[in-house]
Amino acid sequence: MRMFGSSLADVFNSPAYDCRAVGSDQKPEFAVTRLRSGPREMEKAPVYPPDQAILICVSLTPATIGQWKAIYNGRSVGVTRAIPFATTFIDLTCRMEMWARGPFDYLHYYLSRELLERIALDNAMSSSIQLREVFFVEDVVVAEMTKSILSSVKHGEPLDKLALDQIATVLGAHTLQAHCGAPKFAVPPGRGLEAWQKLRTEEMLRAHLEGNITIKELATACSLSASHFGRCFRHSFGTSVHQQLIQLRIDRAKALLSRTDKTLAEIALLSGFYDQAAFSRTFSRIEHLSPSRWRRVNRDRAERFSK
Repeated sequence: MRMFGSSLADVFNSPAYDCRAVGSDQKPEFAVTRLRSGPREMEKAPVYPPDQAILICVSLTPATIGQWKAIYNGRSVGVTRAIPFATTFIDLTCRMEMWARGPFDYLHYYLSRELLERIALDNAMSSSIQLREVFFVEDVVVAEMTKSILSSVKHGEPLDKLALDQIATVLGAHTLQAHCGAPKFAVPPGRGLEAWQKLRTEEMLRAHLEGNITIKELATACSLSASHFGRCFRHSFGTSVHQQLIQLRIDRAKALLSRTDKTLAEIALLSGFYDQAAFSRTFSRIEHLSPSRWRRVNRDRAERFSK
């Protein structure tokens, strides 16, 4: 049993959960699970079986002191201060007895040892992983990553494969460096993708605007490792793979808005967005105009120039 999705919900006795996973159906390497509960009394959770993975728990609402406590690896731990996005790192091979009371709203990131070892090896680091556990602390990287996906999570939108891949890579590297004592990754001299690699990558992203593709698949097409591809991509495009995908979605949407009379719902789907609401939120955030307003402004401008 791996500690995400329904298995994690059972431990917290939380029927309200949502989960997204990356990897084979039988053995996912990374998963994001949101657990919620209304008010309830303090109760002991079932002891979970050992799992070769690390679990990162983020409290989306400030946890109160005494709301969660545990005996972890023989020592007592718990909430010591109420802070936004309080973050906990747990090694799931260690035994833990846990008690929790509601209400709570947690986002859990599951990182398998296989995933962490691959990130370590891709960056010429030791694959011996020793986590330094922390409980309900401030972690800026995890907090910012969580904030970046919170809109999608709160609106029940699925996180596409590329987004999950990007989160897994960033959190994996951060976990190794900040919480496993690994040295900072050695960054080779700046070198971007070759011309054919850039063209191939853009072709594949445009063909998968919905995000149903992984960084590993893009890297393989470019004959690179996933980590090396990510560094080269950022050097060439000045942004992450997923942010570039979002920009390609916006570019596609602009072309449809200006050249067709399709509805916003149709444009949203043709541009790779989950639905019209997700399209409108993202478009407005990037362009500082709603899609309908952008369409009117640019059509008015085109008509003036044509006269």
